[in-house]
Amino acid sequence: MNQPASPPSNAGASASAYVFDKMQRVVKRRMPTLELIHERFARTARLTLFNMVRRAVEVEVKLPELKPYAAFVNSFPERTNINLVNIRPLRGVGCWIIDPQVVYITIDNMFGGEGKLPPKISTKEYTAIELRIIRRLVDSLLNEYEKAWKPVHEIKFDFLRQETSFQFARITDNEEMVLHCSFTVDINGRQGSVDLCIPFWVLEPIKTLLFSQMQAFQADDDSGWTDNLRSEVQSAQVAMVAVLARKQTTLGEVLSFNVGDLLPIELLDPVTVMVDGLPMLKGDYGVRNGRYAVKVTEIEHPIAFGQKPDERGFMSPKFRERTATTSPTDSTSQRDSL
Repeated sequence: MNQPASPPSNAGASASAYVFDKMQRVVKRRMPTLELIHERFARTARLTLFNMVRRAVEVEVKLPELKPYAAFVNSFPERTNINLVNIRPLRGVGCWIIDPQVVYITIDNMFGGEGKLPPKISTKEYTAIELRIIRRLVDSLLNEYEKAWKPVHEIKFDFLRQETSFQFARITDNEEMVLHCSFTVDINGRQGSVDLCIPFWVLEPIKTLLFSQMQAFQADDDSGWTDNLRSEVQSAQVAMVAVLARKQTTLGEVLSFNVGDLLPIELLDPVTVMVDGLPMLKGDYGVRNGRYAVKVTEIEHPIAFGQKPDERGFMSPKFRERTATTSPTDSTSQRDSL
């Protein structure tokens, strides 16, 4: 007698569902370390592009995405600028895609234009000069991207060739997941995009770094930026106020004041000089060359205000004791600005 057929096992379906669910979780996860790398790349790439075109340049970072390679390819027109690169020491090939908007705006500015006219995007082949400028642009971006990766992992990008169709630039299968990184480049008010695509299996050896929540970066010294900051800070405008006298009174007395009343006061000795609200100088009040002046007798270094800040913000305990008799709550009867 024939036995009834047993229902098919759902083990294979369960395994497929598990793999699919795991991949969905990977796709939705953020990559904090990679985001930091891209922020670093955006800062340095902005300066590199500015040196090329001598125009205001801004680089905006978009969150990296994991998607099938087919979806990545379908998001671009049939003909575009594709730059294939070899990734060392990882095994695999990636591609950089330069938006025609970025190409033509860069060329226009490099040859004396202002980049204000809308670029004429066409499907014609790039000229030899255009290809050389694109190659120079790609080399600059690759150099900055390698520097951004250096604190995390040593990666080198070797330029292979340029293509205009994905038909001749297939870096992985359509079903494979790829890492899509997009950057918006704004040159003198005109925007375009620069995109990077790397097969995710290429990044498998270092994917733990990408998804890491904490990744230390070794900050590079930027002497030029430091010198500029120091120069700008030195020229910053600050307000200095010499407090010659303070008088404590009651609200009732204030309400009883009339025009012409005299308020007896005594000059403070020494005089406190406030710099943007901080008591930084002490001195003697007098007259020099026919002008009121304060002779500095004591200086409180600005670093003291940050060592032991008290409840009033910046004043150190030592200065709080010195100025206890000149509380900010007291009414000021007279102030002379130096």
